[in-house]
Amino acid sequence: MTLSSVLRTKTTSQKHIRTACIVLPTYNEASNITRTLDSIFRQASLHKTTGVRLHALVVDDDSPDGTAEIVRRYSARNKNVHLLLRHRKNGLGAAYIAGMQHALRTLHPDIIMQMDSDGQHNPVDIYRLINGVGADADIVIGSRYVRGGSVPHTWALYRKILSRAANRYARLLLDTGGAKDCTGGFRAIDTAVLRKVELNELRIEGYAFMPVLLDACVRKGAIVRELPIRFLDRARGESKMRLRDMFRGAFHIADTRMRRIMHRDQ
Repeated sequence: MTLSSVLRTKTTSQKHIRTACIVLPTYNEASNITRTLDSIFRQASLHKTTGVRLHALVVDDDSPDGTAEIVRRYSARNKNVHLLLRHRKNGLGAAYIAGMQHALRTLHPDIIMQMDSDGQHNPVDIYRLINGVGADADIVIGSRYVRGGSVPHTWALYRKILSRAANRYARLLLDTGGAKDCTGGFRAIDTAVLRKVELNELRIEGYAFMPVLLDACVRKGAIVRELPIRFLDRARGESKMRLRDMFRGAFHIADTRMRRIMHRDQ
C-alpha cells in the first residue's frame, strides 16, 4: 500500500522496535472494551514473529458503567493490559496526556499508539502503523483522507463536511507536517520524538489534542506519513462528540496559534 508523500526526508537508520503501547481512553465503554482488547491481542498473536511486544493502557475517567472493573479483570489474565484510573472526566486530550506520560514513565515503549476504544479503529491496522515508523517517519497516521482511506457510508453529509472542514481549519493554523487527516486519532508515534514535547504545556483537554499534538511533534522535527484506513461505524454505545466540543476544539486550535504568535513578538 502506498504511503502519502512527505515534506521532509529523514536520513537516520531504520528504528528497531521492541515494544509498543496503545493508549485507549475510555468513558462508559463497558460494552466495547473487552471486544477491543480481544481484537488487539489477537493481532499481537498473529504478528508475534515481528518481535514487537504490545501493551494496552486503558485510561478510564471513572466510568459509572464499570469499564475500569472490566479492565482490571482482563489485566489479571493478560499482564500486557494496564489500567490508569482517573477520578474525574475532563476530556480526551487530558486522558491522552495522562496515559502517554504514564506509559513513558512505567513501560518505556519504543512507540506509543493512539486508538479509539469504541471499535471505530480496526485493530487489523495496528501493525501496519507500527511498521511504518522508521527511517522515513516518526509519526504514522491511519488516515481517512488519503487514497484508499474512507469514512462510513452511513455518515450524514453534514458530518462528512464538518470532518473535512475541521481538518482544513487545523492545517491552516497549525503545522501538521502535510497530513491530510490531522484530526484522526489512530496513530503510531516514535517515543523519541514524543519525549521532546512538553505535554503539560499543550493545555488541551478535548478533541483538539489531535492536531495540537501533531503540531508540537512536527515543530520538534517529526516526519509525518499517512496510511489509508477504513474508519468504521461504532458498533455499540454512543459517540462522545458534541457540537460544543467542536467549537471548543476550534477555539483551542486558534489559541495555540495565537500564543505562538505572541511568543514570537516577545
